[in-house]
Amino acid sequence: MPDVLLVKLEPDVGRYQVAPPFGILYLASALRQAGFSVRLIHERGSTAAISNVVERVVRERPLMVGLSTLTGPSLAPTLQVSRQIRNACDIPIVWGGFHPTMLPEQTLASGCVDVAVIGEGEETVVDLAASLAQGGLREQALGGIPGIAFRAGGQTVLTGRRRLLPDLDRYRPEWELLDIRSYFFGDRHFYSDLGSKLTAPVVASVITSRGCPWRCGYCYNQFVNARSFRAHSAERVIADIEALKARYGVSALIFEDDCFFADRERGLAIVRRLGIPWGTSIRASEIVRWGSAFVGELAGLQCQEVRIGAESGSQRMLDLVEKDITVEQIEKAVELCASHGIRTTLSFMIGFPDETREDIDATFALMDRLEAKGAAVAVNGPGIYLPWPGTALYELAVRRGFRPPATTDGWARALWGARQPRTPFLPTGYQLSGYYRFLAFRKEMGFLRLPFFARVLAGIARLRWQRRFFRFPLDYHLPRLLLRALHRVGLRKLGEAVYN
Repeated sequence: MPDVLLVKLEPDVGRYQVAPPFGILYLASALRQAGFSVRLIHERGSTAAISNVVERVVRERPLMVGLSTLTGPSLAPTLQVSRQIRNACDIPIVWGGFHPTMLPEQTLASGCVDVAVIGEGEETVVDLAASLAQGGLREQALGGIPGIAFRAGGQTVLTGRRRLLPDLDRYRPEWELLDIRSYFFGDRHFYSDLGSKLTAPVVASVITSRGCPWRCGYCYNQFVNARSFRAHSAERVIADIEALKARYGVSALIFEDDCFFADRERGLAIVRRLGIPWGTSIRASEIVRWGSAFVGELAGLQCQEVRIGAESGSQRMLDLVEKDITVEQIEKAVELCASHGIRTTLSFMIGFPDETREDIDATFALMDRLEAKGAAVAVNGPGIYLPWPGTALYELAVRRGFRPPATTDGWARALWGARQPRTPFLPTGYQLSGYYRFLAFRKEMGFLRLPFFARVLAGIARLRWQRRFFRFPLDYHLPRLLLRALHRVGLRKLGEAVYN
């Protein structure tokens, strides 16, 4: 029987892939080194999956249930399963991840969370499991564990931030606790909607570092990693990759690091020894600063694509969010990569505080200019900016009229993606602009069972995007009403075949 059960639930949507749950994979490493047995659950948060988690907790009665969650679509199933566990038994419930790190008081006020882990959890979860093994949820013992929050005497107790891990090589993802092959993919995976085209039969995702030294005002790195960058050694990374190649036939890699080349020499030391195709994220300013020789070397080392966080086509907005890049650098970086045969995928956002329609038009115009460069460029978005508590831009967003949810339930009830609620500084109708742009430029429809309907909707979306007209979105809502109706009468698969 496991001493600790770690769970990550994804949104219950009809997607073909989800990213590996690196957070709980690393926590498992720390716990096992400390002598605890661990079991992992990573599933979509369907009703059946939630019931399965609750039944397992009741049956196995672990020391604790740890749930990892983001401020986003995964929050709702995490809250639901926590409440069902609480109603079924008295097993301690611990939340970790970005959401409880940002909002520990709200998390505990939900009434179904005993402890919120703040920041990195490897050392914290070991201390917490040891304390629970010795005497359960004792307030005095919990108070001596840095990096957590809990309730005592009707008040929230914050024990102070724990130091960031100085040596990442101490831990590695415990892949044997999950079906690692379910996280391999070929030409369709969780980046393919962004235009990812890694050409290999077995593509794996890896993460080799944490944090980012830059200061983007919308990013979680400032409050989670304090703008630090810490990384596995190049030797450890290469050893792990060689094991993936030997055991599972991995033939290409996606580096999931926030800033893989924050330490340029370490990054180069890794990719010079890969011997297989790969892709990663990189800043446009770094590509331009390091120039054609650097990009040419990456191409020679089988870099097939890079992801660039462009965010805006308005220099005023780039300066506001402290992105520390220019519009000219974005375009120059794309040109440099294209000249060496490296594909670029770029992400954009709109809805920043103080953003005007002119700023948004500049972003849309840059997206169109980049898209016109052809297959070597994939443009993603625009996403809608959501102010996260603890980020540098959050207070400005609140001053400009953003009213964040006051409870965990409020965050969980929020609609995400194309249906995300409009912030006060986003023009009416523009919350659907990303949906329409994605549909307008979507190229992969042949895999759908009934692609005709998608092509009709795509034609309407192209007209909307060209005219920048996103209001009165009947073409968005009516198909979803049809899908819900089919779902109610037991024909969900037919609905997804028509519309996904």
